Amino acid sequence: MRSLLFLILLTVCSLPVAAQVQREAYEGRTVVSVIEEFRSQEWPFAYSTNLVSDDLLVIAEPQGSETLEIVREILDPHGLTLRSEEGLWLIVRNDTAAARLGSLLIIVRDRRDYMPLDDLEISALPELDPGILLTQGIQQFPEVTADTYRVRIGAAGYQAVEREVRVRPGRNAELKVDLDPARREIENITVSASRYEISRDISTSRFDLGQRSIETLPDFGDDPLRATHRLPGAAASGASARSHFRGGEEAETGIILNGQRLFDPFHVRDYQNIFSTVDSRAIDGVEVYTGGFPVQYGDRLSGVVLMESRELTRPRHTEVGLSVFNTSFLTAGRNAGGTTDWLFSARRGNLDLVIDKKLGQPRYYDVFGKFSTWLTPDTRLSINVLFADDQIVIVTESDPDEIEMATSQTRNAQWWLVLENRWSDTLSSSTVLSFSSFSNRRIGFTEDMEKVVSDVSDDRDVDQVGIRQDWSMHGSDSHLLQWGFSLEHNKARYAYRGNAEFFGLRAIFENVPTTINRDLTAAPSGPSYALYVSDKWKVAARTILQFGLRWDDQTYTEFPSGSQLSPRFSVLHALRPGTELRFSWGRYYQSQGIHELQIEDGVTDFFPAQQADHIIAGINQKLGAHHSVRLEIFQKDMSDLRPRFENLYDPLALIPELQADRVRIAPTGALARGVELSITRTGQALSWWASYSLAKVTDTVDGIEVPRSWDQRHALQLGLAWQVNNWDLSLAAHIRSGWPTTSLALEETIDPGGEPEFIAVPGPRNAEQLAYFASLDARISRKFDLGSGTISVFLEVSNLLDRNNVCCFDYDLETGDNGEEFLEYSLDYWLPLLPAIGFLWEF
Repeated sequence: MRSLLFLILLTVCSLPVAAQVQREAYEGRTVVSVIEEFRSQEWPFAYSTNLVSDDLLVIAEPQGSETLEIVREILDPHGLTLRSEEGLWLIVRNDTAAARLGSLLIIVRDRRDYMPLDDLEISALPELDPGILLTQGIQQFPEVTADTYRVRIGAAGYQAVEREVRVRPGRNAELKVDLDPARREIENITVSASRYEISRDISTSRFDLGQRSIETLPDFGDDPLRATHRLPGAAASGASARSHFRGGEEAETGIILNGQRLFDPFHVRDYQNIFSTVDSRAIDGVEVYTGGFPVQYGDRLSGVVLMESRELTRPRHTEVGLSVFNTSFLTAGRNAGGTTDWLFSARRGNLDLVIDKKLGQPRYYDVFGKFSTWLTPDTRLSINVLFADDQIVIVTESDPDEIEMATSQTRNAQWWLVLENRWSDTLSSSTVLSFSSFSNRRIGFTEDMEKVVSDVSDDRDVDQVGIRQDWSMHGSDSHLLQWGFSLEHNKARYAYRGNAEFFGLRAIFENVPTTINRDLTAAPSGPSYALYVSDKWKVAARTILQFGLRWDDQTYTEFPSGSQLSPRFSVLHALRPGTELRFSWGRYYQSQGIHELQIEDGVTDFFPAQQADHIIAGINQKLGAHHSVRLEIFQKDMSDLRPRFENLYDPLALIPELQADRVRIAPTGALARGVELSITRTGQALSWWASYSLAKVTDTVDGIEVPRSWDQRHALQLGLAWQVNNWDLSLAAHIRSGWPTTSLALEETIDPGGEPEFIAVPGPRNAEQLAYFASLDARISRKFDLGSGTISVFLEVSNLLDRNNVCCFDYDLETGDNGEEFLEYSLDYWLPLLPAIGFLWEF
């Protein structure tokens, strides 16, 4: 019996302090000293000094006997309490505001061995209160206002990343991040001029359109490529998702997604390329070069658009959207270890559901998927798929006497695999295997006995298989060497038949036959090659030089000496902190793609690659933490240009190649010059931007300088983004000079029989100018928190003021009361006021 009592006493005495706390006086002591005393007894309390400051005192002697009871009693008068999480007792607020708060736990590891990291560097927008370092590699933010945060996470000696995380009221959000060792400083510096970035949250962008996602920009159709229309030097009508960069043609811009240049990524491609096939919700940002891009990017004359798909940190994220333009579904996530992630996006166009069926049935959809996994800590494999399908019927005239109708069936499938390897701390590579299959069937006819009777059948098929490899080696912090190659096999098939007969005015156009009959086929095939090398040197503390050389060749064009050599050079010099000078010079070539044969205009041969020499000088100046100013001067000298075809009076024609106003333009060269000034202001609640461009672009035709049809002498872009609570409002204005146009007149002449007759004679091409273009676009959205997710509702209006921006002339031949014939015309316009509503459900 005595032994049993001894054992009981021994057990009680050995219990932790939790069960037996000496009664001592707490009243008058600081709360911090009491908490720290219990922490020294190995109680896992954690708190922020913003909540528990040194001046908080214990107001009354606690009555409880247990440690947790004591701590709760001394915290309660200060509006604080305890919350258990991850094996810790967190000190948090205990008031009505806490109902709107959640918490965020960030875990940071080394990707190579998954060990936790020290010296964490964490920042976020919106800003977070200082967090609590719980242990190595784990930081807790105990009181976080419910919102979506863009978190930048880094550690000493490691490459920082940005992640998006949603914090919900009363719940703990967890963010697991595996970091790669830091790249050398030289790798992170962009030397080339004319680089802009538009990201889902663009707080760290070099060219900032306001800290909002692409989705909040008021752009027709919620299209990521339409966001590029807001950049300095871009010329766009608004009807197409494509744009002209610094005077270049629309097809001179390369579009790259996850390392792969996309093949013709547009919906409604035969009628203005209205939308891109890339879902704005599936990408993390858009990075744009409007000129001066490095040698890694080739076979393009004017610019490059780079996009990367989103990488979410949550185990699962799903979105369902519905708007006037499309119905969308997206799901993404990653596994618990963070080694595998995926994203799937699908959209269906809704235009066929909202427009009058008398105008046609434009049906289309697209699907994008990405699956990536870390095979080893140094090897990552990604599988990407982009598929688009169009079934388009467009009717511009439904009157039986003037019917004009066309159908287009397009299928575009692209697959690519990306294998990323880090061979050592200084050597890494990326290998891309790709396959593209494209088919397009276009059929159309016009039955207007007063203008034109025509029909067209146009079949095209293209297959491409390619491999590309890019290498990067840095021997020191001041030197980066990059090189790579690409090989692509191309095969195409064309079958075109077009017939037209002109009547009335169109039958008397000068030098235009009254009939057109074409029946042509072609089947080009052959490989294309590319090699490049780039060397970036930090030659002084404030100066970096980059040299590059690129070689391209194409065999399907059948030119025996058609290879191209492109040297490029850029320099960056920092005058002082916040002030950067950049200069770029380079030679750029663009071959005629195997899918770009101008067979519809009767051309069955390819032309040599076009050439452009870029010279760009610029200065960037940061003004405090929120403002920046950017000035660039550019010149683009183009030569070896292939002929192109345009419609003088109606660029929106349904069957453009079978119109009487179709002309062949064969310039010997072209020149674009300009100055661009942009100012941006970024902030948490309010951001704005403004840019002004003064530019001129001309072709040299028969020794005469002729303005290009998209030349705009003056262009002004203005934008505003404002966020308060769950409301977002954005406005964007675009004002520019009117594009050039051509006059038309009737002239009397004598026919071969000696009788007088009239002919329609175009004036000097592009010698006239349309009225200035102006458009104000607006978007407002409201986000509602559902606890388990959010719903955002938006209203968007393009051309809010419903301004009539002239695009086209429709000429006709009329007879007056005196029997004399004269010209009459009506005007057509670019996009009218277009409202759109929609919602997005995220969970």
